[in-house]
Amino acid sequence: MSETFSFEQIPANLQVPGAYAEITTGTLLSSLRVMPLKALIIGVLGAGSGSSGVVYRSITASRAKTLAGANTMTARAVAAFATDAPYTQLDLVMLQPADGATATTWTVTPVFAAGASSGQLALVVNGQRVPVTVTAGMNAAQFGAAFISAFTSDLQTASGFSAGADATSGVITLTSYEKGAWTADMDVRASQLSYDVTAGVTLTVAMQAAGVGSPDVTSALQLTASTWYTDIISCMNDGANLTVLGTEMKRRYNAMAKLDAHCYVALSNTYGQALSVADTLDNQFLTVLSAQKARWEPAVAAASFAAVASAALNTDPARQLRTLELTALSGLGPDDSDQYDDTMRNILLLNGISTFLVGQDGTVTIERAVTTRKTDENGNASTAWHDITIPKTATRVRYDFNSYVQATYPRAKLVDDGSPVASIGGGIVSPSVMQQSWIGRAKLYEQQGWIENTTILAKSCSFARDPSDRNRLNGRMPIQIVGNLIVLATQIVLES
Repeated sequence: MSETFSFEQIPANLQVPGAYAEITTGTLLSSLRVMPLKALIIGVLGAGSGSSGVVYRSITASRAKTLAGANTMTARAVAAFATDAPYTQLDLVMLQPADGATATTWTVTPVFAAGASSGQLALVVNGQRVPVTVTAGMNAAQFGAAFISAFTSDLQTASGFSAGADATSGVITLTSYEKGAWTADMDVRASQLSYDVTAGVTLTVAMQAAGVGSPDVTSALQLTASTWYTDIISCMNDGANLTVLGTEMKRRYNAMAKLDAHCYVALSNTYGQALSVADTLDNQFLTVLSAQKARWEPAVAAASFAAVASAALNTDPARQLRTLELTALSGLGPDDSDQYDDTMRNILLLNGISTFLVGQDGTVTIERAVTTRKTDENGNASTAWHDITIPKTATRVRYDFNSYVQATYPRAKLVDDGSPVASIGGGIVSPSVMQQSWIGRAKLYEQQGWIENTTILAKSCSFARDPSDRNRLNGRMPIQIVGNLIVLATQIVLES
């Protein structure tokens, strides 16, 4: 049986005696294409040495502190990502603060009753605990001075707040270093731990002014418009920016762009507020995590969530994320009374808001990661894109098959089925050849546990030459992404 060989480097008319061998790369049907994992954080420039409008590659937590500013939300978000995914490549692009942006201020008023006990009080400032020793006979002014002494420069940097205390009243004023709407989501509270409570002394904590101003993420998205990122974290979570982010994610997922990315955002909202935001969102490439009165910043939560989700889904895009721990958020979850209950979480999930659980030891784990997509192309209610595993698995299948085709048939000729030319081999493709290639790859995806029922669906796949373009092959390749054991409903019957 004769076979036609096609050489790239050895001339057909070579006359010089000798043995010549090209070295090329081959394609194994049994091997998957490794999809690179790369994430991007969109933050805000503080008083660091960096610049807005610059993409900083392979950022580290220490470098983010230098570039963005050690006391910035951006630096804290990068640190959270690095905590939960230290081996994932992370890039950073920063925005200038919005014109007219303002800071958030809080006041803490200490009140000492007559005969107050000695002991300890503590403030928790954006997740940073600041303990203060209370001595017998101490008054409010002395407590204020003691707090300023305890609130060291390191704690101020870590929390993102500066502090001052009135010398007479002892009233403490905390002011965010940064200016912007996100600073209003930074939590300040009196610790309720038993060893941080002293009889006869109370701390009244109140926000005096909420920061305003959110920079537009458009410039950051334009700067990275041609760069492929698998996952994007936005520190901006206002409605206008969520719309812009959703539009960009859809553009990236388009067949002609092939820059599939999934976006993560977190919110600090009451249950009702979370539902109101959900009503404005309908995007299969956007995942939103909401919490009520958590000790973490939304940007930090988004970075931690994205770090864990991106790494796990890159390993297995079809496996649910339930029980995976968000290490960077440990100990920073909402109190029991502030957590969404089962009914609330069920409705939030139905409306496209992802949920988490807080363990008795303070660990925070993903409960269910969903997208905000709630309708189909005709605007009818649909769960086709509900779980984050759906777009992630579809991306992985598309990436692998496109890569496989380009590596296997880089300069192939295209002929009709049954053409005598098809029997020549050596870089010649017909619709049936491509169909068999797809079936082989689909079986491989099934072996990975990404899709199922390939034997049945293979009968529905089809390829045909375009009637108007003899250089184009059209195909339809149905897949069924595997499900996950998310709900187990049983009935236990007591027999008498």
